[in-house]
Parts: sequence; C-alpha cells; structure tokens
Amino acid sequence: MSAMLQRRRSRRSGPRSRGQALVEFALIFPIFMLVLFGIIDVGRYVYVSNSLNEASREGARYGSVEQWQYSCPASVGSPDRFTCTSAVTLGRLAGAPANVAATVTCKTVGAGGVLSNVTASNCGQNDLLIVQATAPSFQFLTPGIGLILGTPTISGLTQAAIQ
Repeated sequence: MSAMLQRRRSRRSGPRSRGQALVEFALIFPIFMLVLFGIIDVGRYVYVSNSLNEASREGARYGSVEQWQYSCPASVGSPDRFTCTSAVTLGRLAGAPANVAATVTCKTVGAGGVLSNVTASNCGQNDLLIVQATAPSFQFLTPGIGLILGTPTISGLTQAAIQ
C-alpha cells in the first residue's frame, strides 16, 4: 500500500514543478531582458563617446599641421583652417548620431599666460587649436534607462598645438 501512495505523490509533484518553473521563468525573463538591453545601450553610449573623441583627435591633428590647405575636402565652400578641420572631423565619424556638430576654435597665449581667441586667418604656429565634436541628444533604446537618464549630450574635445 505504501508503494501506491509513493507513486501517486510522485505523479503530482511532477506537473507542479513544471508549472513552478514556468512561473519563475515568467517573473525573471523581463528583468533579464531589461538588464541585457541596458548593457547594450551602455555599449552604444561608450561607442558613440569613443567615436566623437577619435574624430575630434583626428580633426585636431589635421588642422594642426600646415598642409591642411592641400587636402581640404571639396565640399567646403570657402576653405580656411576652421571649416576644413570641421569638415574633416565630421567625415571621420562612423556610427555616430546624424546630428553631430563640430566646433573649431583657435587660442593664442597672450601676456601673463592668458589665452585669447584668434580668427582662422591669424591662427598660426604655437597657437592652440581646439576641436570639439558634440552629439546633442543621445537616445537610449531601453525604456528604463531613457526615463532615468534622459537624453545626455556626448562630446569629444581635443586640443593640439599648431606646428
């Protein structure tokens, strides 16, 4: 008789444990997916940040050498150091948002070590060329992260001495 009771109990515990596993999976799955896509969003953020930094670095290197006149992109209407450097910086972006802006400024060291702005035509040797690439609104794909962090501005900034 006791063997019969054992058999009945084992039959009942089988389907119950399968139902329990299904409920546990249904509770954990959304949290797992949120964490997974959150990691993907953070990876996208880091990628765009690195892309903007690299583009500003390459643009500053391009604008800091005197050969910039000979390789200015054809799309630039009135070529000067700032517009050519800006065009090269934007051309180096890969996989970044479409609304990226590149800002180029030049500063010279004045009396007492004070930095002052210089125009593109007066920007020359030993001046400081500053290139900044900015993506004004990065959109997170994961709803939770987007609600918490909003839409951050990502930028890459490089300063290079003109040779």
